Amino acid sequence: MVDHLRQADDAVLINVTSGLAFVPMPKAATYSATKAAIHSYTVSLRKLLADQVEVIELAPPGVQTELTPGQSHREGYMPLYDFITESMAQFAQDPTPEEVLVENVKPLRHAEKDGSFDQKLEMIASR
Repeated sequence: MVDHLRQADDAVLINVTSGLAFVPMPKAATYSATKAAIHSYTVSLRKLLADQVEVIELAPPGVQTELTPGQSHREGYMPLYDFITESMAQFAQDPTPEEVLVENVKPLRHAEKDGSFDQKLEMIASR
């Protein structure tokens, strides 16, 4: 597929990761690790495909959907409509950000950089 995208005009590849790519949920270690791997893969593709394919990462926070039982009403999760609205506003920017990050996911995305990683990990682990 990447070879096909290289030949297309204005090709864009969007990979969906998660806030858990940056601060894992121990109860969902495999999911978190997979999302972290996709983040790394996306960063690599962005470098490899520079000037050929636009590579964007969409990293949602916990969003109120039907993905798991009770998730659509889970307190602390972002309402789906709000997530879509905020994400689409970023996709409408020119240029589109390399990472589409709604405000709710930024604390996880920047946890290591701002020194709050251990605190965020403990918070997620206690859920």
